[in-house]
Amino acid sequence: MSRKRISRKCKASYIFLGTLIVIALAGICIIGELREHLAEITEYRGREAATDIITSAVERTISQCPCEEIYKLTTDGNGAVLSAKLNADSANRVKNILTQEVEKGLDKLGEDGIAIPMGVLIGIPLPAVGCDRIDLGVQQIGAVKSEFRSTLETAGINQSRLTVYAVVTVDIRAILPNGHTDISVTEEHIITDCLIVGEVPQSYFRG
Repeated sequence: MSRKRISRKCKASYIFLGTLIVIALAGICIIGELREHLAEITEYRGREAATDIITSAVERTISQCPCEEIYKLTTDGNGAVLSAKLNADSANRVKNILTQEVEKGLDKLGEDGIAIPMGVLIGIPLPAVGCDRIDLGVQQIGAVKSEFRSTLETAGINQSRLTVYAVVTVDIRAILPNGHTDISVTEEHIITDCLIVGEVPQSYFRG
């Protein structure tokens, strides 16, 4: 075999090997970017799902129990409001119902998981690509945290507005092909808003 043929074969081998290396490096970079993009999309979809769960749970809770009884107003003989105090029994009852409703939603999310369309992942919204998707499992982390926050503001002459908020925090874990991502969501919703007519309360206890 001539030296020219050997030289040509060596050059072809080097070119082929170099091409394989370039393709491998490009593939590694693309896979890394896709994994990072998948984690970002998953976190966004997870937050969106958790927010919807909390919002729906608050709406169902309000429809099931009288949230306006969370705070008890004390008046004098003339009907003037003296104080606004947290009603522990009513507050605990509402909190228990709210927590149960949120947990039901999280259980359903755990069964359904989070679906990421391939078209969204690779940024090509084609019908043929959009039909395929990645289904990711979701787990609840820890217990649902819920508490009440309230504000008492002047709303005009001889009037004040008492607003009670439900603050709910949920922690979930989305299972990715190469690991997982933890998502914590805290939402605040008004559960009761009342206008107090009369003297501004002399004492006020926050929840």
